[in-house]
Amino acid sequence: MAITYERKKRKQNNILYTIIAAVLICAVFLGMVMSFYFEAEKEAYEMLHIQTKQIKDDLTLQLKSDKENLTTMANFAAKLYADGESYSRMFDSFKPIGLFSRIGILNPDGTFITKDETVDLSDRLSFWDEAALGDHITGRTFSYSRPDEEVVRSAVPINVNGQTVGMMYGIIKIDAINEKYNAKAKELDAQLFVYDKVTGKFVIDTINNPPGELSQLKTRKYNKGYSYEALATADKGYTSFKSIRTGEDLYTHYSTIEDFNWGIMLARYETQVFAKTRRTAKILLTVFAMIILIIAVYLQLLLKSEKNKTKLNAESSAIRKLLLEVNEQYTNITEAMRCIKKFAAARSAFFTDTDGEDFCYIEPSLKEKLLTGEERKYFYSEIFKYAAKLHNINHASISFMQIIPNVHLKDTNADLYRFLCRHDIKEISFAIITDKNNHVSVLGTVNTKKSSAARILLEDVAVCFSIAIYNKKHLNKTEVAATTDSLTGVLNRVAYKKDILVLNEEKPEEVTCIYIDVNELHIRNNKYGHAAGDEMLIYIANSLKETFFGHSIYRMGGDEFLVFTKNTRQEAVKQNIETFIGQLKPKEYNVAIGTSYRTCNSNCEEMVREAEIRMYEAKAKYYQNKAEKSAAKDEDKSYTYLKTGIREIDTMISVLKENYNGIYRVSLDNDRASRILMPSYLGYGEKEENFSKLLTKYIDDTVHPDCHRAVISFLNYEAIKRQISEGKIPSITYAKTNGEMLTLSVYNLDGDNDNVKDTLWVFAKN
Repeated sequence: MAITYERKKRKQNNILYTIIAAVLICAVFLGMVMSFYFEAEKEAYEMLHIQTKQIKDDLTLQLKSDKENLTTMANFAAKLYADGESYSRMFDSFKPIGLFSRIGILNPDGTFITKDETVDLSDRLSFWDEAALGDHITGRTFSYSRPDEEVVRSAVPINVNGQTVGMMYGIIKIDAINEKYNAKAKELDAQLFVYDKVTGKFVIDTINNPPGELSQLKTRKYNKGYSYEALATADKGYTSFKSIRTGEDLYTHYSTIEDFNWGIMLARYETQVFAKTRRTAKILLTVFAMIILIIAVYLQLLLKSEKNKTKLNAESSAIRKLLLEVNEQYTNITEAMRCIKKFAAARSAFFTDTDGEDFCYIEPSLKEKLLTGEERKYFYSEIFKYAAKLHNINHASISFMQIIPNVHLKDTNADLYRFLCRHDIKEISFAIITDKNNHVSVLGTVNTKKSSAARILLEDVAVCFSIAIYNKKHLNKTEVAATTDSLTGVLNRVAYKKDILVLNEEKPEEVTCIYIDVNELHIRNNKYGHAAGDEMLIYIANSLKETFFGHSIYRMGGDEFLVFTKNTRQEAVKQNIETFIGQLKPKEYNVAIGTSYRTCNSNCEEMVREAEIRMYEAKAKYYQNKAEKSAAKDEDKSYTYLKTGIREIDTMISVLKENYNGIYRVSLDNDRASRILMPSYLGYGEKEENFSKLLTKYIDDTVHPDCHRAVISFLNYEAIKRQISEGKIPSITYAKTNGEMLTLSVYNLDGDNDNVKDTLWVFAKN
């Protein structure tokens, strides 16, 4: 009875889930459709706005152009009037231009003159009222000379000696202006209306013939948020109302043509606005119906599968968590084995590998069934044989296998068959993990009742299990030794190579690279022994740890250290360097330091090389100053020599030659150069008066012809200055005639990138 109730409850839940899924999909579908309509409406208004502006600009330009032409004719008429001539010459020369079909002149006595006739308008049109208006354009009105014709009149005064002696009119036929802009409206698939904002009469009406008036829209049914009052009074905006022709919503944008006090409207029907959206909605509706049908059929199976999958994922996650914490809690291995055994409903679970690791879990009540001693060794040896055979077949890093004591096993491996039967082993399921060194790990279960679930779980956690066991044995005791310098306790070059990749990816906002080289270590070793040299290195390393606590400190070589600071202001780094140097003074230790700073780290290796170059320059200055002091002490003698530091300088030069083919300090202002490291092929002088000449000869003699043009570009000092001012480091990689690859880089030695003078030219080996 209870089982029946559970089934019924499960079925009800499935129906409920199906309904919920269908409702959610309906909501999503409705939301998508509403979103599409909203976006289409928004896009329609925006497009109407853009197109209205285009037509408004075109019409404004046309009316202004016509007005300019009319002004030109008014000036011509003024000249004729001043000369006492009639206006006939002007009328005879006039040809229809722009929108004007004809012109006329209103005289102060009320007579209106055209090319063909003179009409007395004194009782209908006041010359002085028109003159008071000055330049102006009317809305739609009737022609004075042709009462049955509707026109627009553009007026310009005819001025002679500061007095208005006539009004020049340009006549625009309503039919002509409608014909021109009706074509534009058809191109845009829209309705166009232009009206006089004073009278409300339409000048352009692409729907009605004859044109209507703005007041006709007063009786329309406006949609929520819109009104006729806003349309009639606002300078610009959007509106939407029902069309009396089709009953559809008419989406409209309106604006004012400021220079002529006209209004313009561009409108488009609802069917035009949402045509594309409705097609999309129909497609979505079809898809929606298909989805609902598929959900109704598939959801039942999906829910059942998800339940099993969720249980499996939870168990797998729990086992992984135990294995990740295996270093803190060694009993986690046993707990993980117990979880595998329980989930698979097996008699026992086991793990073994070719290193001799061996773990097994079995219920205490079944301890008598646990394999021990030689029997256990035999069991594992047979497992490894089958694992090796399977790996040789599929060459996969992880595989799965089952061994069942059936007729096939009896025929192929009778000993194992009898062994399994004797120990009541009906089935063995195990995952095999093989690494590139042919190290094999096996994770399995015995007498599994849930074979398919057990297989998924074993394959899912086998690699994690193998790694956890390996890490437990090896990682803790090798990781520290592999990344730490044994003498000083700071990080070593192995850690540096690993961390530099991470630092390049992180790209912190501020990074400083500090390269430190210990001066006179070689002399101290020779004078006091290597123990004294080691003491010196340890003291310097401990001072770095104290000063740059929390930052990465590396020993790069025998007497070289490297420090990377992240997200620390340059001023603070400089203060730390001064503190560090101060800590060395009591011991009379001395170091050469080079730094490289970036506000946006792009290439840490480039920063290291830049800091290293500056360190070597500092080191050279140290020994140069020391040599000068030594020479001063022996000034009473007839010779000068270096008393100390010779071996140290030789050592430094030999180290530099390992990585660099030449280092020069070059003044871009006077083309003079002085050597830091001088290669034999780039000149022998201590100072060079013409470095560009020296470099040209080097290019001709040593650089591969294919690279000549590229290296010659570095003779353009202005280009070098420009690149440095942009925050760049001019650099080029080229080949020598002997096939050797070099990189030439130019560094700014001045603090001001905008006024570059002294530079460091580095020829580095690739």
